[in-house]
Amino acid sequence: MTMKNIHFRFKRKWKRSELMLFLEQLSLYVSSGLPIDRALKVIEEGSTEKRRPELVSMRLLVESGSRPSVVFARHLTSSQTIITIIEQGELSGEFGKALASAHMLLEKGDELSKRCLSALAYPVVIGIFAGLLTLGLVRGVMPQIIPLLIGLHVPLPLLTRVVIALSQGLMTYGVLIVGVGSFFIIVVHICYKRYGSVRKWFQYGFLRTPLCGHVLYSYWLAIFLRSCGTLIDAGTPASSAYTSAVAGISFIPLQSSLQKKVPTVFEGASLSLVLSKTGSRLPRYVPALISAGEASGTLGVAFIRAADIVDKELSHALKKLTSLIEPLMMAGMGCAVGAIALSIMLPIYDISRVLQK
Repeated sequence: MTMKNIHFRFKRKWKRSELMLFLEQLSLYVSSGLPIDRALKVIEEGSTEKRRPELVSMRLLVESGSRPSVVFARHLTSSQTIITIIEQGELSGEFGKALASAHMLLEKGDELSKRCLSALAYPVVIGIFAGLLTLGLVRGVMPQIIPLLIGLHVPLPLLTRVVIALSQGLMTYGVLIVGVGSFFIIVVHICYKRYGSVRKWFQYGFLRTPLCGHVLYSYWLAIFLRSCGTLIDAGTPASSAYTSAVAGISFIPLQSSLQKKVPTVFEGASLSLVLSKTGSRLPRYVPALISAGEASGTLGVAFIRAADIVDKELSHALKKLTSLIEPLMMAGMGCAVGAIALSIMLPIYDISRVLQK
């Protein structure tokens, strides 16, 4: 079996956690003095059966003279930032340090993603519980009450008629509604992944959403700043680091505004000046920190410091968002349950009032 066949037969997408573990192990082995092929051999021996064939293919390619950055780009990741860091480590002779920087960049990105997901987990759980409770009342309780209310032969209040209509609609067309809704979500997801115009429309629309747009913008801004700073610290020229960091952003509103400045950066313009003209959403302290880094010769550190500050602001924005979503969802659940309870109680109250007269 040729190396080409091994590559195409066994290539599977690497999870971020797997890639982080691989880079951490390789960094430790290379920093301790092991050659790259020997380090890959050690990792291969301790890997799972699923990953071992691909690690064998990678080791064979390295032993045959292929550059590790090219091999990793083919097998591990499509992130241009990670590959550029590793490639710069090859050129500078600090391959172990470059691997450690790539691992740290992935670790920070993973930490940022988990922070965002954990902040939104509680509102999602409340939303699911509220939906199930409302659905249980409409599907389980209302069918037992509706015949009684209709059998009273009295004019029903508007709220009761609305709840009865919704309940009967869900009982009759519930499966159809779920099917159509699922199909619509799948179609939207496919169009979002496949068509750039659809993705652009959704992202610009989400950017205009209060609070949520700021959170998403800050998330990708932190990734850009940290990627650019890590590349510069690894020895990449500022213009190349800027271009690679921009290429690693998949949030179109931020990417397009930064992409427009690429020619200006290659002409030798100051990065602080370029970032100051990026847009009004960019925090003012970012260009100021970059300017200080340029003046002191610590540009990479300045980018990473700016990313840390954006991370902190993102954490505050997430707390503000969740503190706003939670009471709104609780109020929505209370309104739904209260509307169902009132729709049942109002006709009974009207009848009791008539009987008293």
